[in-house]
Amino acid sequence: MGTMRSQNQRHLAPNWATKWALAMVLAGALPMPVLHAAEMTDELREEVRTAENNLRTLEKTKGADPSELIGLRGRLARLYMQAQWRKKADELFKKIVDGFAKAGLAKTGGPESVFAAEAQFYLLEPRFLAAMQAKPAFGKGGKAAEQLAAQIRKLRTEIAGEELPTEAGGIADRKGGLCGDYTTMVASYRSYEWQVATAVTQARLLGHVAEAVHDAPLPADQAAEDKAQFRQIIDEQARDVDAQALRLLEAAWSEIGRRNLDTPWKLETRRDLNKYLPKLYPLSRQRAEQWLSPTPEAVQTGLKQAGLLDDIAACYDRHLTVTPDDLLGGLSVQFELRPDGSATVGQVDHADPVIARCLTRKWSSRNDFPKVEAPTTVSLKLEYAAL
Repeated sequence: MGTMRSQNQRHLAPNWATKWALAMVLAGALPMPVLHAAEMTDELREEVRTAENNLRTLEKTKGADPSELIGLRGRLARLYMQAQWRKKADELFKKIVDGFAKAGLAKTGGPESVFAAEAQFYLLEPRFLAAMQAKPAFGKGGKAAEQLAAQIRKLRTEIAGEELPTEAGGIADRKGGLCGDYTTMVASYRSYEWQVATAVTQARLLGHVAEAVHDAPLPADQAAEDKAQFRQIIDEQARDVDAQALRLLEAAWSEIGRRNLDTPWKLETRRDLNKYLPKLYPLSRQRAEQWLSPTPEAVQTGLKQAGLLDDIAACYDRHLTVTPDDLLGGLSVQFELRPDGSATVGQVDHADPVIARCLTRKWSSRNDFPKVEAPTTVSLKLEYAAL
């Protein structure tokens, strides 16, 4: 591991987004943008007071229209979220869901369905945060291979569920686990925006499962041959889950384009796609490069052709997913080239440790860099502009 030196959107409450971002950073996944805390202005207080009075009046009205009740509760819940009154918002979210079901309303993607899908989405948040902390762990006793299989199976069963067949180009439904609950409890309302939100959220859960499986600790007391077999099983499982996550994101992106959706989830979808396809969905462009160490031009050319600058740019974009307001930035990377064509991260001069972790992971399995006669230290400074 290298060493390091140094539109507030209408559906997302700042405190919720902050907790989500923290959980995902800790889990090594892509976060939602951290939104700045909204000030409790006199205007917001008045909006809340007026909405509360209107709702109380309607609730006391005999034979009140269920659709109108859902609309007032939904708008007030959004104000509560803006004011960071999550407990009050959750109370209204539950009433929206219950009221929708009690009234026997159809899930058509209409206004009532949008409010109900939004409510279900936020009510699932505690389970999402818990799932993003789940990781395989070996217990005491038993065969290591059986424990490993059981842990992977548990993650896939309780979180990932399984992918269901879908029409070409559509967002696939999922069955079982938390991902399946997002399908049945959120996407089923047929709100296009919340179907996209569901797909992105499911992809993040799947990405976490894939990473947790990939990073599962191997039994220390096993023979090298057994460890190699474990690693093969783990990598196959991780690749399969990651492929499902990518399919969800690509389908969500297609849906955004097909429906011309103007939604905060458009940017989130692109950011998450960047994790898997950084060249197709870049978040930044390189503004300048400077080789700080004496590096022969042939070696520089070979490194570029091998994609070293692409790797660094992709890892810098991991930083931008957490800090999207960082419009201009740069970093210095020091690494060691070896005669076998491998590279080891030495030092990354940037405050965000995610960049060094990302490079270390990317280069841990590469040996296609230019071969040198002896270990050679290379230092490179790069500047970027966010797109």
